[in-house]
Amino acid sequence: MARGRFRLGPDGITVTLSGEERSGLATVLEQFRQLLLEGTDVSMLRFQPPVHLHDREASDEFWDMAAGPLLRHRLEAIDVVEAGLAGAALDDEAVSAWIQTLNSLRLYLGNTLEVGAATFDPPQQGERPQEAARYMLYEWLGGLLDQLVEAAAETLPPTTNS
Repeated sequence: MARGRFRLGPDGITVTLSGEERSGLATVLEQFRQLLLEGTDVSMLRFQPPVHLHDREASDEFWDMAAGPLLRHRLEAIDVVEAGLAGAALDDEAVSAWIQTLNSLRLYLGNTLEVGAATFDPPQQGERPQEAARYMLYEWLGGLLDQLVEAAAETLPPTTNS
């Protein structure tokens, strides 16, 4: 059954993005990879929050140990998303990588746009074109994430009422 841009098939879920969507997402993924590797963008702090609020040294020690493996995990997930864009069927692990990556992209964008429960204020048509484009990307990624979760839910075994 088709679920937007994802189709459930015998080998897993396949990505059915248009060529333009694939190309655009590939560009965004490469930019995100560079942000992760550089680690200098203040909006990336969302991915390494303090784990000990009152002990900066303990937080720094934690991130000294954990940052490398988490970075590798995020970069590997981006690789899996890129493989899905190229046509690889998504198994459960790949679906998880897609969900994590799409969510991470949205977290980053939401942080740059200062999106919050009470502060979602996209520009009106014609206002702040670059910010408007980021809002559109934020919304599109949210829709893509929703469609993937719906398609993945179809692979779950049926529930039984006891």
